[in-house]
Amino acid sequence: MRYCTLQLICLLLLTAGISRAQDPVSADDFALRGVSRFEKNDFEGAIVDFTKAIDLNGQSLEFCFYFRGIALYRLNRLNEAITDLNKAITLKQHPRFYDDRGNLLAQQGDLDRALADLNQAIEIEPKYAKAYGDRGLVHLMRGEDTASELDLRKCFALDSRLEFQFKAAANQIKQLAVLGMEHQDPPNVEIVKFSWKETTSNALNVPTSAPVSVTSTPVSQTGLRILGGPEKGEPGPPLPGNQPGPDPFDPLGPPRIRRSNTHIRSIDHKFTVSIKNAGTKPIAIVQWAYFLYRQAPRDGFAYVFTTKTTISPGKEKTLQDQSAASLKNQSDTPGAHNRSLFKERVVILRLDYADGSSWKSSKKTGNAPLTGDTDKANSKLGHHP
Repeated sequence: MRYCTLQLICLLLLTAGISRAQDPVSADDFALRGVSRFEKNDFEGAIVDFTKAIDLNGQSLEFCFYFRGIALYRLNRLNEAITDLNKAITLKQHPRFYDDRGNLLAQQGDLDRALADLNQAIEIEPKYAKAYGDRGLVHLMRGEDTASELDLRKCFALDSRLEFQFKAAANQIKQLAVLGMEHQDPPNVEIVKFSWKETTSNALNVPTSAPVSVTSTPVSQTGLRILGGPEKGEPGPPLPGNQPGPDPFDPLGPPRIRRSNTHIRSIDHKFTVSIKNAGTKPIAIVQWAYFLYRQAPRDGFAYVFTTKTTISPGKEKTLQDQSAASLKNQSDTPGAHNRSLFKERVVILRLDYADGSSWKSSKKTGNAPLTGDTDKANSKLGHHP
């Protein structure tokens, strides 16, 4: 799909340099400075500038409302953010607007409207990878596992660079759901023993996060044209899923931090459980969760794994898996330094047998937040606003 040129600022690079050298006067000047302030995480300043651009009735007001809405979101003013995205969508039916509003609605727990917005984003642009990933997460929150898996596969097929981000987000949504369940023990299956240990992995090299130059290029990494000119017939900007690197305007992405090459250590939690099949049917797949908690399991941490195996009747097998987490903000999470503070429990969530039958733990679940809710489940879902 080709879009018309997106005119947020009609001044091109020559006039952009002049605008930066003096106080803004026109709506376009304020809009340009608003984008620059947003890039520097000066959200209050960005809101002031975008508001001024809107008051002066500048060009492409839809993007002024959009960027102001995302700035409001970054300041935890969610209702105001959604109001601005509503205005942006009224002015322009852009897939990015629908995708981001869908994310914010999901954070409010309005999963039906969130799904409708993500459907609309995909209808407008069927190759919008991120929208498929976001819709997959909403399906997962609604308990629609098959639809979620299909959407996530489509997302990764369109843009493999999104795979790590969305798989991590999906895993943490599953963890939150598991924490809200009431579990039953499976019949004829015995958990013999379980344990975990922590090891520090090798240093990871984190490449430089190059700043997004919104004042020297006509296209931002969001795919939205910021300094686009009014030339007729110019190809529209690519959609966000097809741009490299982090997206500084993504409401579900963290505020951008400029950094140089560095090394960050991570820790691996390695989990082991021994299971005995006391039934009459061979077990082919085990979905299990390892809980670490201080008071009650639902107030702790759940690490969810799915292991393909073969456990014949009367036999016992040991299953192993691991989960990695950054060493940052580990003071309250389980580790070697505070292991004695945590109780442990292993729960079997699902068993798939070789004959095609299955058993699933009963559950009571509530809605889990999308990637943007950074206050639950190890502080973040995925990196994922």
